[in-house]
Amino acid sequence: MDSINARCQVCKTIFELDAQQQKFVASLIAKGQRFIMVECPSCGSSTQYIKAEEAVEDSRQVANYRCPITQCTGWVDLIDEKTRPFWGCGECGSLWYEEKNLQKEITSIVALHPYRAHSYEQLNGKWVPAVLSSEPENYEALVEQEPADDHDALVRG
Repeated sequence: MDSINARCQVCKTIFELDAQQQKFVASLIAKGQRFIMVECPSCGSSTQYIKAEEAVEDSRQVANYRCPITQCTGWVDLIDEKTRPFWGCGECGSLWYEEKNLQKEITSIVALHPYRAHSYEQLNGKWVPAVLSSEPENYEALVEQEPADDHDALVRG
């Protein structure tokens, strides 16, 4: 593996992968996998593995959405696959092939659980990620207490 440093997409901290993470990432890269999730030791969030030097090159990257699935505290990233881009949550495995379906789920979760609205902002009629500091301090505990999602398929919408 070329680099052992990564950058968290949530808190933006550059961190060194521990030995277990290095082994995990190296094995998946060897298999050709491009979407790899690791845990940030700084903030504890699951974040897509991005080499620290690639993160500097791609400073235009947008903030991640909080996952709009009940009981999931994960993050949704746009995975720009050449064949078919999609939005995916590395925590629960949910994915959306169309942004309108992700937007619809955000609208639904905000209606069901109003505290979730602090994770998003309305901009030009569309939900966008809000700053992390706008979420309640007990956000993760609140989400974990939500009733389970009754949707079995990982592809949403």
